[in-house]
Amino acid sequence: MEQNLSLRSESMTEKITAADAIRLLDTGKAVAVDVREPDEYAVGHIPGAKLLPLGQVIDRAAEVLPDKNALWLVYCRTGRRSADAVQKLEALGYTHLRDLGGILSWPYEIEGDFEGHF
Repeated sequence: MEQNLSLRSESMTEKITAADAIRLLDTGKAVAVDVREPDEYAVGHIPGAKLLPLGQVIDRAAEVLPDKNALWLVYCRTGRRSADAVQKLEALGYTHLRDLGGILSWPYEIEGDFEGHF
């Protein structure tokens, strides 16, 4: 009996809360990865976040995120792109990813020119 297997499986990466994420970021145990576009990043981003737009993940991940074993906290605006990015990064061999979801639910400090944009 042949099974119909999906080419795109669900990510095995855990989601992480903002409270857990801020503890990891503040202690230097993780780095945030913003997978939005450069103009969105300029408006506001988590301090210290690396910019890796979703459309560039396959081509630029090794350059922007050189350590595949580091703990990367991936986020976007609402959570959709971060989930897609996590799947792509897993396929590239990244082993310690957490899906932070969207910056719209981030209650902590944000850097950038965000007045009137959020």
